[in-house]
Amino acid sequence: MKKITDINQGDLLTFKASDEKYKVLLCTSTIKDKSPQYFTFAALTYNDKEKPTTEKILNCDFWGIGNTRNDYFKYSDIQLNQMWILHPEIKPYFLGSYGLLIWRKDFMKFRDNFEFIGNLKIVDNLDKNGNGGMKANDWNFMNDFFTNKITYFLTDKGQQTFKLKAIIKVEP
Repeated sequence: MKKITDINQGDLLTFKASDEKYKVLLCTSTIKDKSPQYFTFAALTYNDKEKPTTEKILNCDFWGIGNTRNDYFKYSDIQLNQMWILHPEIKPYFLGSYGLLIWRKDFMKFRDNFEFIGNLKIVDNLDKNGNGGMKANDWNFMNDFFTNKITYFLTDKGQQTFKLKAIIKVEP
């Protein structure tokens, strides 16, 4: 397995948790131009004993919310229509993700637990159109969160699952 040395928006990272099932993170944004550098991820619903492929991941959901219309971090009309076709229940709102923030210096300490699967072209500002997030700077936390707490915790925070295909960039 190749060591992860850099992370970019749209990168899919998988890890095998203590329940022997693979979980997946989707990088929604990065800050690399100033210190401290960090990555923001959305949690995906992949939870299987079989290692994920990009094709399988495309059929997953992500944790987030249909949030208020945001005039600062707008999506294109084409992208909004794609979201609303797949999730008419959120119209006229935007989709946003719940952010798992990991400082780069902390990620480097436990990066060997992750494997790069691929990259998806996703909408910009997905995490900025969400309504919450938390630090996830520790391997024990990540493992426990995805194994034991994700559904209860995120549901309690008002988050729901949405089709990943709703946030894939649509070319005009």
